[in-house]
Amino acid sequence: MIHSVSVGNLTQRGTIMGFRRRIVWTRIAIGVVLTIGGSLTANAQGGRGAVAEPYTPAPDAKDLKAVLFRWMWSTGMLKGHDERDMVASLEYQGKGTIQVDGQPCTLTKYRASTNYQTFSQRIQYACTRPNGQTYSNIEVVSGLYAWNEDTPGAQIGTTNGPAKGKATPMPAAVEERLIRFWASPQGAPKAAMAGTIETFWLGANPGTLFDGGTAKVGQTSVSWEAGKPVVTFPIPGVPGATATATLDAKYMTERVVVKQGSRQETTTTEFAYSDYQDWNNPLNKIEVFYAGKLVERRNGAVVRDLTTEQTETGNVYVVAPVPASVQAAIKVTGQLPRGVIAKTEPAIDKSTPTPRLGAHPDLTGNWTYTDWIGNYMTGGGRRRGPTQKSDVTRQDNQTYDFELYSPSRFGGLGRPVYKPQHWDKVQQLDMWTNKYDPVMTCQPLGVPREGPPRRIIQTDKDVIFIYTGGDAGGGYGEYRIIPTDGRKHSKDPNFEFTYLGDTVGRWEGDTLVLDSVGFTDATWLGRGGFFHSGEMHVVERFTRQGDALLYDVTVEDPEVLVEPWVLPTRTVTRNPNPDAGLIAERGDCSVPELGNASSQIRH
Repeated sequence: MIHSVSVGNLTQRGTIMGFRRRIVWTRIAIGVVLTIGGSLTANAQGGRGAVAEPYTPAPDAKDLKAVLFRWMWSTGMLKGHDERDMVASLEYQGKGTIQVDGQPCTLTKYRASTNYQTFSQRIQYACTRPNGQTYSNIEVVSGLYAWNEDTPGAQIGTTNGPAKGKATPMPAAVEERLIRFWASPQGAPKAAMAGTIETFWLGANPGTLFDGGTAKVGQTSVSWEAGKPVVTFPIPGVPGATATATLDAKYMTERVVVKQGSRQETTTTEFAYSDYQDWNNPLNKIEVFYAGKLVERRNGAVVRDLTTEQTETGNVYVVAPVPASVQAAIKVTGQLPRGVIAKTEPAIDKSTPTPRLGAHPDLTGNWTYTDWIGNYMTGGGRRRGPTQKSDVTRQDNQTYDFELYSPSRFGGLGRPVYKPQHWDKVQQLDMWTNKYDPVMTCQPLGVPREGPPRRIIQTDKDVIFIYTGGDAGGGYGEYRIIPTDGRKHSKDPNFEFTYLGDTVGRWEGDTLVLDSVGFTDATWLGRGGFFHSGEMHVVERFTRQGDALLYDVTVEDPEVLVEPWVLPTRTVTRNPNPDAGLIAERGDCSVPELGNASSQIRH
């Protein structure tokens, strides 16, 4: 059943792995080590035997399916054994010039923060004009809205006073900024993919969406010119705009030309790209490649000439909520692709009679569920990429790729919207998660990161939840004994803040509602630097339907969040194995010397 949510060398490897928290019960499958005979050839040697790849194009294939796959594969966008496009965001810093009032302005700052799942980008720049005057701006596009800011996150609401800064609606800039977004080195293949299907499956493997052997699928097509593939596709959200992307011999984006308008009056925007490398900082090289040189021309005139200084491609935190004033000022008339994140869950029969304990459904039982991360990884790592050395194994790639398909970083759980002053803090915590993630110092996961319980024991007055750890090996097997008699939270002034909070329960019809406060701020909401304050308030809802348990969570934290974070519903299933509830000792956890951590390869 498919559901959707709208929305190195040896020494280095030893260091990377040595600074991960050593937990013997980790559930992530990292034991598959296979040798690859070629960059796109699967091999059954090593590890646990043969692993079928989702798709491998024939060596001489020139059809659209093969070209789109090689395009994303060569750029390093396909990660995990299932080789899905897991690049969800980009932080970019560069230098060069930008055109201001028809003249080149020499940049002293250029930072572009991009989220490919929400179709948004924030570009912050400052520059010096030929006459010595300085100029700065923050340009934002989010979906079909565009505006300028005088401070990042201007006019994003806050509960502790008036919103800061000013957001100026820029309706005339929507199409220009969307073209820049979709014609970028990573945006172009995503746009080409979107042109092949009605629903834009975020993270899909391009080799699994449609049949091969054809040059055109949907509105996207491929032709060959002078031995190079040229992919033609529409620009999402910009009516009448068509792009042609020419790929080089390594299937990297070499040039994208976008034409927009009528035959009599056409605007041509050309983007030239070269010098592809992994521009991430030396501590977090993960084989995602971006252009080192970017030149943008509009009707022949250079408007941006950039040289890359650094990127961060580890699915960092990037949000661009649209201020209410901008929404009111811009009348949306276009349409963007319907972007959804596919997650796979087993078919569940909810018609089984729901057992009851007195007046309420009985939640007692052993429960099982697929970790959200299981929807992004199917064991082991991907085969060796075209740029990797012959000694790179699947286990190496699992290490490099792991941060990309974390459900919180990729967006499978949605993203809490932090107040603008915390955006950079979230990124920094994430970049040094090997130091700062509480699980690295053997702390419990806490609520709501622990997820649903693995075992529930229910009486007429309370419920007992037993956990066995989650989030890819974190946690210890915490438990909670929660009263369900409708009582209020403790008013003891000496109450000690805890990992699991002060929780009270009540029944709302057939739904058990758990209300929790009193949390220590020592835990995270999830990987990705998602911290919270001691003011966090969590509401969990459990609804049993036959042998299925629906789990819903809402997180409020007015100290750091703009709005409540509502997580997507998770479906938990009853485990009929009579031994499933026998919980064994889980092993030990040891804390490495985090102060000596020398890598940002994130767990």
